Amino acid sequence: MTVSEPLILVLNWLEAVTDWLFDPAVRTHFAYWLPALLMAFWWAKRQWPARQAPFKQLGQLSYWWNPSTRQDYALILFNRTLFAVLGITWLLLTFKVSLLVFNAWKHFALPTEPGSLGNSAVIISCYTLVVFLIDDASRFLLHWAMHKSDWLWRLHQVHHSATVLTPLSTLRIHPLESVLYQIRGALVHGTAAGSAFFFLGFTPNSWQIWGATIWIIAFNALGANLRHSPIKLSYGKLENWLISPSQHQAHHGVTTMNNNYGSILAIWDRMAGSWRSGKEDYHWPKETQPLWKQLLMKEITWK
Repeated sequence: MTVSEPLILVLNWLEAVTDWLFDPAVRTHFAYWLPALLMAFWWAKRQWPARQAPFKQLGQLSYWWNPSTRQDYALILFNRTLFAVLGITWLLLTFKVSLLVFNAWKHFALPTEPGSLGNSAVIISCYTLVVFLIDDASRFLLHWAMHKSDWLWRLHQVHHSATVLTPLSTLRIHPLESVLYQIRGALVHGTAAGSAFFFLGFTPNSWQIWGATIWIIAFNALGANLRHSPIKLSYGKLENWLISPSQHQAHHGVTTMNNNYGSILAIWDRMAGSWRSGKEDYHWPKETQPLWKQLLMKEITWK
């Protein structure tokens, strides 16, 4: 091993454990934090006497450093390091799925000549919209299954065991749950990309294949980080269509977690009968559970 090889390993590890700061498909991308903070300030300023406490909480060390958030950080480091060591490349898996889907369609029809329909703005817009809808629906279904299956719930309870919600709590997940969501993403985006190339002769770029479309970017930029925070921002009547931060915070409630499974769109919850508003009649877990107990999928009973 040369002198430079350990340095390369360290740099690769640093890249793996900080990718959540630089991936635009992830709401924790650094560019989304300032808009979220501005929206939090706007929310607090509207009713300052009643809302100043949760807003000021964002600037307190105790909010970012406590038993619950320390588990968040530990899980982020553990998951990123684990997948870096295993060498799993989810984007490569997505491309392989797209190739399999493309070849599978050949059994039923002939592929469209590449570029024959052009890569017009209409085609790209339709593609990204369809992928967004399928992606959001699949997220809802997997999330719903996480709550309905006892085995899957033992994985998902890691996320729900947070007693303090910060924007980084979105990354607080069991490594096996991360695998399931990554496989879901590879199947959805790989199938969409392979089908688009076959029928439209249209080759999506890497952002469009992996999901960082304009729809995802817009959602992330408009306060998605507030979903895991003390800022109970409601969308009012728009909550019938979009899951607001307060609706997702209600989903983290001990007695209200069987509602609002949606990621972005609320229509799936309305269809499934699991929709509820973001009213503040709920409370989050109050006792921090041992991390080993969560990772070993032991049953957790919250107070």
